[in-house]
Amino acid sequence: MRAQPTFVRLASGVKLHYRVQGPPGAPWVVLLNGLLSDTTMWAGVLPGLTDRCRVLTFDSRGQGRSDAPEEGPYPTALLATEAWELFRALEVDRPWLMGLSNGSAISLELLSAHPGAFAGAVLTSALSRIDFAMGLKAEHWARCLEVGGPLMQFDAVAPFLWGDAFLEARHGVLRAYHQVVTGAGKPLHGNLHQIRGILGWDIRDRLGAMDAPTLLLCGAEDLLTPPWKCLETARLIAGSRFETVPGIGHAYPVEDPKGFAARVKQFMEKSDARFGQ
Repeated sequence: MRAQPTFVRLASGVKLHYRVQGPPGAPWVVLLNGLLSDTTMWAGVLPGLTDRCRVLTFDSRGQGRSDAPEEGPYPTALLATEAWELFRALEVDRPWLMGLSNGSAISLELLSAHPGAFAGAVLTSALSRIDFAMGLKAEHWARCLEVGGPLMQFDAVAPFLWGDAFLEARHGVLRAYHQVVTGAGKPLHGNLHQIRGILGWDIRDRLGAMDAPTLLLCGAEDLLTPPWKCLETARLIAGSRFETVPGIGHAYPVEDPKGFAARVKQFMEKSDARFGQ
């Protein structure tokens, strides 16, 4: 039987959709979605984590089954504040954070705002700011969504998101999936507010507050957040580790979920005694 959706209503009135899986009492892991995605992006990763971890997946405002308020945009800092409120409501204690792209940006907000509250983090395709070039790309994607809908927006962004072999082999499936996640009756404004919410974001001056073990990963074929930009982020985080992944584009947890889960657990075992038991 398929699990029923579960929700938390925040103090603002916004409802966030979430799901908890894995054994009670196990160390917490929180998976944070990329932009214009939802919890289904972690489907391939979950089997590799839920055997030893208590895993929380959730949709930020504007994503999946969560509310998409008319007023926008949805700034990254706001999404992080709402994630923190969700953690408190669900009594998520000292979790690991696993983020992809904008999910990594939300994680950086949380890690810098709440030092000592997290066991560690594994962040894929993590930038420390939205620079001029990235802002141009984001606004272009928003305009494509407004003019041509989800498929035109997908065609604009796809070459930046996936490794060459993965995109060629799965182009049709990825295009159809994108239309479901961003279309299928979902309000257009929710997607636009997600995209425009990243504009102007810059956390460089706050990353020095982070104190949790942090692994930053970047696909060697990532054209959207290329390795040299992700390395800039790593250099601002004291004691962090940076690795590139051959043959992978922007979305490592989607392109190679088993490999991602294995790398995550290996890092957690080295950094947290709870995982070596």
